[in-house]
Amino acid sequence: MRAILLALLLSLSGCGYGLANTAPFSEPPQVEAPSMPAPAPRVFQPLIVAQPAPSLLPTTIPPSPTATPPPKPPLLQGEPAPLLGGDLAMRTYSLDFYRLNGGMDAVTIQALGLPVEHTVITGSHKIGAFLTGRVSISFEPPQTGPCAIRGLTLSNQRTIRLFYEPSTDPNRVLAILAHETFHQLQHDYYGETAHRRSDIILLEGMAVWGSQDYFRATDGRPLYHHRSKEALLNGTLLSLTTSLEADCRTTTRNNIYNQWASFVEYLLATYGRDRFDAVYRDSTGRAAGSANYQGVYGKPLAALEAEWIAWLSNQP
Repeated sequence: MRAILLALLLSLSGCGYGLANTAPFSEPPQVEAPSMPAPAPRVFQPLIVAQPAPSLLPTTIPPSPTATPPPKPPLLQGEPAPLLGGDLAMRTYSLDFYRLNGGMDAVTIQALGLPVEHTVITGSHKIGAFLTGRVSISFEPPQTGPCAIRGLTLSNQRTIRLFYEPSTDPNRVLAILAHETFHQLQHDYYGETAHRRSDIILLEGMAVWGSQDYFRATDGRPLYHHRSKEALLNGTLLSLTTSLEADCRTTTRNNIYNQWASFVEYLLATYGRDRFDAVYRDSTGRAAGSANYQGVYGKPLAALEAEWIAWLSNQP
């Protein structure tokens, strides 16, 4: 019985260690653990939360910049140019160019822009004054008939009308424009009242004289001098008081305009600019001979005309 109990005790004693033939149970010896270096103290870093990289683009996209328009060319200040019918072909510093159907073509008109501005400059040097405002030029179909004209200046309206076919030589047109722009200079220099009633001898004669750079003979002299001298030698010289209302033919107009210009040159060369300005302003109407020649020069027109003929005969 004792043997059976002993066997039961052995079977319940532990995890597979047999106790047979062993020393009595005792505490296991204490084994000292090998020395280990002390762990480095842990340094705790503050927690850094990564921020998202800033965007290189703005949160709102500004509108694309608009291109800066080129600066507009300067325009002459003062009295404005009137608006005319037809198409506006171009604008220059002091002039607006319009074209009507049947008039000169737009390309030719545009090519005339700078040369016409030059006529204003040369005329300004001749008269000693500048435009007081802008001027409109209308290129219209040619007139017909024995009294047809090529150019007309309505200086009080700051308007010049030209009557030419589209295929006309632009150099011819430029010469007429030099004459017409000089009329506007006369208006702006002498004033509206004096200009509207100025003697046609002085009005037209001075405009031909003032645009002489565009009317030259083959020898370089002004064409009006060449034609007047020729008429004198041929015995076809007209009276200075010739009426264009009585004879409006183009040939008559051209001949008397040349003689009036030669007469103006004589007055300026002999009596000076101050007296000429005085007689220009002292007229009673457009008729030839209406200026106060007696009051300004102390001589009637007939006496001045005789002096001019004698002066012309002595010119080369």
